[in-house]
Amino acid sequence: MSKNVKLKVPFAFDDEKRLYNPHIAEKGRHYFCPACKDTVILRKGEIKAPHFAHKASETCNQETIIHRIAKQLILQVISDWKAGQIDPPILKRTCEICRKPKDQPLPDKVECAMLEYRMSDGFVVDVALMVENEPAAAIEIKVSHAVDENKAELLSVPFIELEGQKVIEDPHAFEPIHDQFLSFTCGTCKQAKTRFQVKVNQIAKQTGVELPNRYYRYGFCECWRCKREIIVFAWPKASEWDYSAPKVKPMPKTIQYRYSKTVGSNYWANTCPHCKSIQGDWHLFSEPDGPFFGIRCKENSQDAYKRDMQNIIGYAIYNGVLAES
Repeated sequence: MSKNVKLKVPFAFDDEKRLYNPHIAEKGRHYFCPACKDTVILRKGEIKAPHFAHKASETCNQETIIHRIAKQLILQVISDWKAGQIDPPILKRTCEICRKPKDQPLPDKVECAMLEYRMSDGFVVDVALMVENEPAAAIEIKVSHAVDENKAELLSVPFIELEGQKVIEDPHAFEPIHDQFLSFTCGTCKQAKTRFQVKVNQIAKQTGVELPNRYYRYGFCECWRCKREIIVFAWPKASEWDYSAPKVKPMPKTIQYRYSKTVGSNYWANTCPHCKSIQGDWHLFSEPDGPFFGIRCKENSQDAYKRDMQNIIGYAIYNGVLAES
């Protein structure tokens, strides 16, 4: 890069190593590039927008400047927050149940941030979020290169990746382009999830059905015949037409091997504990108001179980069956 090329420096350090926006920087004071520590020139006139600048060099370029400033801004915002000077930074998350974008304040348990922190696994993270003097999470900054797959897979703490330029534009709002933080449930869905659990526990108690915590996904609906609320189950199958027996015992007592006139053969089906009627798979899985609409259970893992249960609750919210009474 030619040394005559001027580098744009969005923020610059003052003598106390605090970042300054060129709009509030004062002429006559010394400011320095956060990346290479070279002196920058404050351009603040009536025609061009205020900015800092210095010449390109072998040790500094636009990418390193943005990367360094973004990290420093995060550190400064978290420091100001913990000092009680500003509100907590906001994480732009997606609720794991309703899948809507929501704002989540950075948790109070975060005590401070540390730059370029070497983890016990050997990886160096751009920003470590510290809890009880230990790194609990990390923030990575992308300018032109994303976190490599090896680091993303093996990093020992959850992390988010942010666009460096977006951090500079708004350092108080963290909008991840890669989010591996612990899953997030918004307040509305937390309340609905509680109502779902209360509802199924009540129905289970009334019908003498035990609720599982693995393999058998569960929801509730009205029996098509007697119109009473019942618990129904879904479980992993090789295909939509797999009529083989569930593979985990004990099996819920309302799953029975019954003959269906509609299907024309016997299969393992949900039944009503009151009137003993078969609750057909079409009614449960394919009708828009069915409790398992869109659910295709194929994986027998705890992660798949949790994901399917979240989707079942999410669809119950969507259908309005978890409205506050």
